[in-house]
Amino acid sequence: MPSRSFMHSPAMWEDDAAYRRTLLQIILWVVAVLVSALSLSNLHHADKTVSMMEAAIAIYCLVFLLRLQHTTKTTWWTSGLMLIVGSVIIYGMYSKGLYTDGFYWLLLMPPANMLLLGLVLGGIFTLCFGVLGVAVMVWAQPSIDGTLDTALLINASVSYLFLWAMSHIFEFKRAQMVQRLREIAARDPLTGLHNRLHLENIFQQIVKSHASEKQSFTLLLLDIDHFKHLNDENGHEAGDLILCQLSQRMTFHTRQSDWLFRVGGEEFCILLPTTRKAQAMELAERLRNDIQQLKPYFHKQTLQFTVSMGLAEWPLDGKDFDTLYRQADMRLYQAKARGRNQTVAGQ
Repeated sequence: MPSRSFMHSPAMWEDDAAYRRTLLQIILWVVAVLVSALSLSNLHHADKTVSMMEAAIAIYCLVFLLRLQHTTKTTWWTSGLMLIVGSVIIYGMYSKGLYTDGFYWLLLMPPANMLLLGLVLGGIFTLCFGVLGVAVMVWAQPSIDGTLDTALLINASVSYLFLWAMSHIFEFKRAQMVQRLREIAARDPLTGLHNRLHLENIFQQIVKSHASEKQSFTLLLLDIDHFKHLNDENGHEAGDLILCQLSQRMTFHTRQSDWLFRVGGEEFCILLPTTRKAQAMELAERLRNDIQQLKPYFHKQTLQFTVSMGLAEWPLDGKDFDTLYRQADMRLYQAKARGRNQTVAGQ
């Protein structure tokens, strides 16, 4: 089955950003309310330093909430939040302002870091706060004879590492599952090619990369000739076989950097990011001639089919997706009108 490596399209990043923003909005409100209550409680117990630090977290959360829907630097803001929260916990353990509760709060850092910052950055924060937090806890609660409390060190380290491992596995599996679902949603189940919903996103990403380099690229539309007749005469299983055979030949004749799509029943599209129209015409003709010679075997008979193609070059034939696609589609129908089994790249 044909395949192409999956590119992170703008829509995917937008989906992930929307997920993070929604999650952050809930967490920020919870943290703001919680630390405000803790700040008042510590102020009542005359621990003014910890109280002021907790008040600073509450203010930071409220400012972050105001900026959340507009900023493009959510990772920086979130990193700042986790840095402040972690620092308050460590300081509270060091000054014994959080008493024995400090380490319990520290155990919240692994899942929070992984959830909000991802595996890499979240892992770095978790490691730093874990090492520092366990060291401070052991130092702040020495054994009776003044020697290192080995049992406390081991228990604290194992507890922290266990939560870190569980949080890492959960986030890894979540990201893996989301990626898999996106792959499934982006591909046609029969041919394995990308589907129509993914086409415009990839087009926009290619335009963005080519605009700065002033390079052109080609969009190719391909349609199987008399496909309805082939289906009616031989059955839908034969039609599915033809579609799969065609997708395999398209994959064979294109490169790993090219993008293949099934955009309709028997209509396909190829985006050639590093190919101008003249070179795309040569590729199209090789593909068309190969398909013309292709004779898949089905139920003791051979099937034969041809394709018609239309090409359009960006930005010469259109600067936006709709214009370029319409131009290629018009040339595809010109190929049909001229007798099919042809490639049209211009007037």
